[in-house]
Order: sequence, then structure tokens, then C-alpha cells
Amino acid sequence: MEITNVRIFKTRRKGPVLAYANITLDEQFIIRGVTLIETEKNGRFIAMPSRLLRTENKRSYRDMCHPLDSDVRTELTQKVFAAYDEFIENKSEE
Repeated sequence: MEITNVRIFKTRRKGPVLAYANITLDEQFIIRGVTLIETEKNGRFIAMPSRLLRTENKRSYRDMCHPLDSDVRTELTQKVFAAYDEFIENKSEE
């Protein structure tokens, strides 16, 4: 699996959400709605697209797709934040 494209979309929200991203894998499969987050406690990380699950007494979220091992998650995180840093750098030059 190769990450062939990462598109960054700036958010208008304030707070820990920095941006959103779409990730293309092998130029054949796209993951839309990856959230880029930065907090003091956990640093920078990505959150995969998720959906709200409702049970009788509780609400929770479940990832719709996600890496199966930590190496893949690390690679995704590094490439997404590299694209984000480049996006921010290009925006500051405008």
C-alpha cells in the first residue's frame, strides 16, 4: 500500500482541530474526512472518519476505517502532517 496523495482542508473551527485531510491509497482508494488534531497532552495525531453509534443508554463513536497496526498508523500520521506543514507554509507565502 502506498499513500499516493494527501489533500489538506483548513478548518474554520478554533481549538484542537487543525484541519481535515483526504488520503488516496495506490491511486485507487480514498479515505475522506481524516481529522488532524493537536493537543498539549497528546501532541499531534490523526483521527480516522467515524460515525456515531447510539445504544439505549450511551452514545459512542466507531471508526469507519482504520489502520490495523501501529506502523501503518505512524506512516499515515507522518505523511498527513508533512502535507499539512507544507500546506501551512504555502499559505503563509501567499
